[in-house]
Amino acid sequence: MNIQCSEDQVIVPTSALFGRMEVTQCIEENEFIGCKNNVLFLIDNWCSGRRQCDVFIPNPELKAANVACRRYLQMYAHVDYSCLQVYKPQNCQPDTRTLVATEGFLASRVTDNTGCGSTEHPWIIAGISGQTIELTIIDFGSEELKRKNTSSGFPIYGYVIDGTEKITIRGDTERERHLLSSKTSQLSVEILQKSKREGTSGFILHYNKLGCPDLSPPAHAWYKRDGNRAIIGCEWSQKTWHLSCDGHSWSGVVGNCSEPGIISLPLDTGTDSHPKRRVFFFRIKQGVQKSMTLQRVPGQGHYDLDPNIEMASMLYLPYTLSDQQKPQQQQQQQGTLSDPRRPTSYLIPQDQVVNELTPIRIWERPLPDIPDKPLAIMPSLSLTNKRGRTPGDGDEAVNNSKAQESDILQSYQTDIRTDRSKSGLKYYPLDTPGV
Repeated sequence: MNIQCSEDQVIVPTSALFGRMEVTQCIEENEFIGCKNNVLFLIDNWCSGRRQCDVFIPNPELKAANVACRRYLQMYAHVDYSCLQVYKPQNCQPDTRTLVATEGFLASRVTDNTGCGSTEHPWIIAGISGQTIELTIIDFGSEELKRKNTSSGFPIYGYVIDGTEKITIRGDTERERHLLSSKTSQLSVEILQKSKREGTSGFILHYNKLGCPDLSPPAHAWYKRDGNRAIIGCEWSQKTWHLSCDGHSWSGVVGNCSEPGIISLPLDTGTDSHPKRRVFFFRIKQGVQKSMTLQRVPGQGHYDLDPNIEMASMLYLPYTLSDQQKPQQQQQQQGTLSDPRRPTSYLIPQDQVVNELTPIRIWERPLPDIPDKPLAIMPSLSLTNKRGRTPGDGDEAVNNSKAQESDILQSYQTDIRTDRSKSGLKYYPLDTPGV
């Protein structure tokens, strides 16, 4: 009897019987029918994991296995099998040993013959971040183990490396069984070659990558995953989308998240006991370590935060303009953006330490309370003299500081108008320096 599969395929027997299984012209009485023996362990030794094999009958090993049929009966073998395609690389280079297909089969006989997949040249089953890998085995030695004394333990076939964990592959009396579900998205499989492996029948490993890869959220969005469910939301609004993993792909619709809005500052002219303060804007994203600083302009006014920007808890640091770079690093008190004390403080995200303040542009959006009062965009200025006093009229150092401030403001006014003409964004330029 000849059993043969195509190239890159191997024989996987599912059952093998030896005896008299059917009524024939010679044997017509039912009492002689149904005498048969399970000889799968012999076929596993001769054929399993190979591309072709020959089973010769009469065969002394098959005859010795017969315990059910009468000796004078002519017996035959009946084998059910399938041809399974396994991975056979051309060489054992790292790129050919890295398995990127969603699923596949690895035969121990390929490792025996080529060395690919051995402890020196292991298979690398590479999933995508977010996926897991399921590993099962078809053990051609299971039937033989049923006939042996396994009190000393089952033979070792190889090892699987899952992250920092090393799992041992052992033989068992169960022919097809689940080995493991990985904790990571990549496994390293080391198969002991025949000369180092206990048992001679071999085995086949089946790997299957499960689940969906991690998502890359669109611009200005955040992403959270819990198993086969995921949520994508906008950083600047309350929009969220819920997705579910269906096989290897995500099911659901994801929209776009827009750029943040602006902060409008309706301001009144009035008196203020504090030094002149300019308004600085810093883009802030929810959950991202970036800062936004607001400084009060002269006079009484209020700050109207764009509702698309979510900033619940803030740290208040003392106000300073002394070195153009850093606010004082001492925390004073906590509050929220609705706190009436906010006009006299820097506002930065909770647990954020600001090491440098950098001005950015202001986006305009239609609001009923957009002021006619001009806004200034400029880097932090030192508005205190060397003695720590607030600049005032009649002080030469102060007058120099005012002149310097006016020059810088005039320069930034020009830059703002230039940027506006290039970008198409609308700004409120500073019409009168020092306002």
